[in-house]
Amino acid sequence: MQVKKEEVHERILKVSERLFIRYGYAKTSLKLIADKCYISKSNIYRYFSSKEEIYESLVGEARRSILEVAERMTAPDFIKKSLNMKVTEISYRLAEVVAAHRSAILVMLKSGRDEDRNFISGRYIRIFTERSQVPDNNLNTLIAKIQIFALTDLISSYEDPAELKKQILLLMKYHYVGINGLLPKEKR
Repeated sequence: MQVKKEEVHERILKVSERLFIRYGYAKTSLKLIADKCYISKSNIYRYFSSKEEIYESLVGEARRSILEVAERMTAPDFIKKSLNMKVTEISYRLAEVVAAHRSAILVMLKSGRDEDRNFISGRYIRIFTERSQVPDNNLNTLIAKIQIFALTDLISSYEDPAELKKQILLLMKYHYVGINGLLPKEKR
């Protein structure tokens, strides 16, 4: 019985996802992917032109969704909102994006591809620091890094989308309460 092409395509993506998360992008070769898919390396080229194309197939949509959330954080109408409203909106948007793209975000964060890890963390740190009402940028950077670390841990720990969303919302609420305590009383 011949396997349908769509099944092979999906198997290549699923196996690649697991391998990128486990071994990183650099240590995952097309040969390893082919071996784990029980196909020849040349057969992979019938579906993907390169390891990079496989990677992009896995993370491209997640990257676009993350950019949309980041762009929302810089929108003029968003900036005018109170801190509580900002945290609430971003918490829900972030929870939705992470739950929808959990595996792809794990690939980006754990694959060893510095440009994607830096894309996520660098952009988040920059926007958080620019938008925070806490006057100490070093403290803002530290808070943003802790959030990224905690989000990475949650993404790794929770596969159920509903539970993952719940945990992200709790994390963001926790950080909001902590940040609120750092603000001068007139900004609370």
